[in-house]
Amino acid sequence: MLYSASYFEPHNHHGLLVSISRSHPRSFQVDTKLPFLAPSQALLDDWKHHQLTEAGYIDRYRQELQQAWPQVNSWLASLTPEGDCTLLCWEKTGEFCHRNLAMKVVRKHRPDCYGGRDISADPGLQCSNCQSLIIPGVDQSYCPRCGEWIPTPI
Repeated sequence: MLYSASYFEPHNHHGLLVSISRSHPRSFQVDTKLPFLAPSQALLDDWKHHQLTEAGYIDRYRQELQQAWPQVNSWLASLTPEGDCTLLCWEKTGEFCHRNLAMKVVRKHRPDCYGGRDISADPGLQCSNCQSLIIPGVDQSYCPRCGEWIPTPI
């Protein structure tokens, strides 16, 4: 499945880490880059200098994706639902960001591969006996696989 997140929110990283920005933090290791999904320097400059509204940014980014469509389409065709990867850029959850626009393209053209945006990779509480996810409670949690109540960790 394909996810998206900020470089700075590792709890939202799934599988392979894929940069879709023009650069990435120096101390951050990515598995690969998809430069055709990164906004152009001109688009970034106009955005940073407040020369574009969000709607203007969206229009320009869509135009850039259309120009890069052969690469985008080839990449979309190569996706499979098996195996996780995360499209990464700089903006944190909730901030306006091109990665959300890129994920809309994935959701439209490859819904079978769409995992979500800014989704925690934390598997949640697990049963100490069978490692299945447990249903959390206030003072006890229930493991549906074992059929047992276990103390909820504090």
